[in-house]
Amino acid sequence: MRYLVRASRLFLLIVFFYITFVQTGFAAAGPQPVIGVVLMPPAVHLYGHVALINCYAPANSFYAVIDLRDTPGKSIVIRSAEQRLQSLLETALATGNLVSFVGQGVFVQSPPRGGTWNMEVYQIDEVTVYNKK
Repeated sequence: MRYLVRASRLFLLIVFFYITFVQTGFAAAGPQPVIGVVLMPPAVHLYGHVALINCYAPANSFYAVIDLRDTPGKSIVIRSAEQRLQSLLETALATGNLVSFVGQGVFVQSPPRGGTWNMEVYQIDEVTVYNKK
């Protein structure tokens, strides 16, 4: 009878350690890091007047300097490769009309032709030209 009690205790001890060490592998894993996915900053909607447009043919892109209306005295740079957006900004530059755009802030180390910018840069995907100055 003693051997049976000892054997059952030993069996229960083995089962306890087995459950403790093995079952933890089946527990829900915590969040895993995502690799290869770039999170984009939130989109912004800004208003202003176009002060300058500069096009770069090799990169098929253009850059425009916008004087913001909401924060006077502050200028930003927007960039895109879409021809339609460029023509809307050229219209706004020629007429002096108010323009709004939607885009995301990007980090650009230097302009395509070198030098430095001390302005924020936004990659845009929407432009609206208003009929007021």
